[in-house]
Amino acid sequence: MTEWPFDMWLKTAVRGFGLSPHEFWQMSVCDWLVLIAGAGSEGITREKFDELMNTYPDAKNNENNYG
Repeated sequence: MTEWPFDMWLKTAVRGFGLSPHEFWQMSVCDWLVLIAGAGSEGITREKFDELMNTYPDAKNNENNYG
């Protein structure tokens, strides 16, 4: 029988990802596994970031984009 490490996952969700316990318990196991699968990744390169910024630039008429 497989035992699920829910105690460790809850601690990781709250301390590592800033989720509330309620938010953690509302997630499916599949969603949680996808979230933590990327926890050790290095992120994107500067080149890829620049490409995304050029593809999806911020709106120029609203500097903070909040409304």
